[in-house]
Amino acid sequence: MSIFPILLTIGVLMISSAQAVTYLTSEPYNGKKYLLSNGLEVFDLAKMNARCKGSGGYLVDIDNSSEQNWLEYFVSYEAGGHVVYTGITDEGSEGHYYHYNTKKPAKYLGWKWRQPDNWKGKEHCVNIAYNGLNDIDCGRKAKYICEVPA
Repeated sequence: MSIFPILLTIGVLMISSAQAVTYLTSEPYNGKKYLLSNGLEVFDLAKMNARCKGSGGYLVDIDNSSEQNWLEYFVSYEAGGHVVYTGITDEGSEGHYYHYNTKKPAKYLGWKWRQPDNWKGKEHCVNIAYNGLNDIDCGRKAKYICEVPA
């Protein structure tokens, strides 16, 4: 049985007065629900993680290849071609990726081909795309994903 057919948008939740997010799962996937920000704004790890905490979660942390594949699938359909940030970063520790919320090493990093590359020495955040993870400048206008324990 494929995990992909369970993807559908079912509602909107306010994370703060500034940003709404869309529920992306009708049933928890691996004991978690996922929320995708609706609008685009300059990404800030602390600010976006605080918004996710307001909904009972945190910026998404990828546990394994199965979760990453599931996330890549819905990002390709739900994000409208926009960059979607995770909670993974190497800010302050170049090449050592960790989850912003816990400060623990990232559990799984399924990189796109030729990534990470820290282009121009400025790429310290991680976005998720259909074919893998990419290191990217943290200050771009983008969407982000919250992970909420179910």
